[in-house]
Amino acid sequence: MLPAPTPLDFSHSQEFQPGDIVDGRYRIVRKLADGGMGTVFLAEHMLIKRRVAIKLLHAELATDRGMVHRFLNEASAAGTLGHPNIVESTDMGFTRDQVPYIVFEYLEGCLLTEEIRRLVRLPVRRTLLIARQIASALEAAHDAKIAHLDLKSDNVFLTNRGDAPDHAKLLDFGISRFMAVEADYECTQPGLVIGTPEFMAPEQVLSPDFADCRSDIYALGVVIYEMLAGHCPFVSDDPRVVLQQIINDRPPPLHRPLPVALERLLFDGLLVKSRKLRLQSMGEVLTLLDTLITATRVVPQALASFDDASAALDALISIAPSGPGASAIATVSWFDDEPPPLAPPPWEVEVWPAGRS
Repeated sequence: MLPAPTPLDFSHSQEFQPGDIVDGRYRIVRKLADGGMGTVFLAEHMLIKRRVAIKLLHAELATDRGMVHRFLNEASAAGTLGHPNIVESTDMGFTRDQVPYIVFEYLEGCLLTEEIRRLVRLPVRRTLLIARQIASALEAAHDAKIAHLDLKSDNVFLTNRGDAPDHAKLLDFGISRFMAVEADYECTQPGLVIGTPEFMAPEQVLSPDFADCRSDIYALGVVIYEMLAGHCPFVSDDPRVVLQQIINDRPPPLHRPLPVALERLLFDGLLVKSRKLRLQSMGEVLTLLDTLITATRVVPQALASFDDASAALDALISIAPSGPGASAIATVSWFDDEPPPLAPPPWEVEVWPAGRS
């Protein structure tokens, strides 16, 4: 009888295969997804039987010093920030061919972009709760002098945490900028535009070398807009058209009833062309999101909180209310006809100006 074959440590293949053993600890189960920088695999720790996700840099990029540096930045960001809304990196290493890989916690659920595609648009309160978690994750990154620079719905994962649905996890710090060390090592070609066009801030298009944490504030506005509208503010099959619209055009209005304070946060605080006129920190964004979340919670507290949201926004943005219904008396309505999420949260109360359709 022939002896049972010994699992081979991955060393010569261009990609992991099911059954491969990585560093004598992780057994590859199957491929999960392909990305621009690498491929993600489901694996299992052979001793503790814990499932993990392993991201392997594309072999053809492993000789590019800048790409390897960015890949290792991702491992550093995910492994050191320690925030509940940032995917956790637990290990990293190199194959025998010196191709780097990162080990992440394995998440079950769906990408935010998949949930938007399923529902077309999300209820306001659910949008705010997800946005708040993303903002909290970005605040932690910004406090560590890290700008994500590729925030998009494809990089937000929704999972369950205990009995709580919609626990958001921020993914992919692959093109993030470490502001504190950028001068010591420049890992991108000067003037190179990097990012996902629909979510890029104007300064990422015009002056990519000077993009900073305020670009993430703009991108959060795009994600909120997409959750509410079902699509990004600017969409085209030609990315050059999208970039021109980002630079020159105002974001189209949202054709649904919304709290005025939310519209003002979105259009006057986040989706602002000049980063100097945008909200300047995620702390400011979180303050306004918290006030809006309170305003959509209960009656009659909702009405008072709605006024608080508008007052807070006035204190941060020196722009007078404008547009139809901006000074109308707020009314309250139940939204019970919207598609339910995968795990329905409690019914929401939404506040918006009277007379809006």
